[in-house]
Amino acid sequence: MRKFISPTLALFALLLFPESMHAQAIARTDGAPVPRYHYLFENPRFTTPVQEVEFDGGGRGRYRFQRKEQDEIVLTFEVSGALLSQVQSLFDALNFLESTEDYQHKKDFSHLGSKTITLSRGGRERTIKFNYTDNQSLNRLADIFQNLATQENRFYELEAIRANDPISTPAQLRLLESELKSKHIADPTRFEKVLQEIKLDEGVPLIARNHADRLLLMIRKGQKEK
Repeated sequence: MRKFISPTLALFALLLFPESMHAQAIARTDGAPVPRYHYLFENPRFTTPVQEVEFDGGGRGRYRFQRKEQDEIVLTFEVSGALLSQVQSLFDALNFLESTEDYQHKKDFSHLGSKTITLSRGGRERTIKFNYTDNQSLNRLADIFQNLATQENRFYELEAIRANDPISTPAQLRLLESELKSKHIADPTRFEKVLQEIKLDEGVPLIARNHADRLLLMIRKGQKEK
């Protein structure tokens, strides 16, 4: 079934959330700037050719994406402390700000799309761009950023379908389950609140309510096993 996203919902998202956080230095109460992390994925061959994730050291994040021939959408989200710690540890392992390493593999894989990663910290900033690398720490870092993009895209889709085409909610939950099982969701707890709402929502099909309950149990079990 074709999915319809309300133009009103898209406009609401654009008006409600800040247009850009990347250009601003966000400060702690003591006046010291907090780190800022930025990721941009671009591939003109994809249905969603532009995906951008950015967040600061306090976990305040923004996700921007644009599908072909559609308006740009900008949403905000929060990054958990555990995920922030992983990201910082990977940047530290790379010695990112000090390193001059060119992470791009000697072979060009531009058909996979380009990834641009930026770290700003302590008045310093470094940006790298690559389409493929064999550096494991950088690959893990890129995976986290991309998983955040996948996570926020699924969250947006799920909320839009509930509002505009609730009968399609079961299909969205099947996609979410697949992404959870393949570990393409950076922070599964992001979905706990919305799944709890779906579980109790008589406006969506019963199969979706039951599926939401199972996904909640899956997420909570996964958290206990960490």
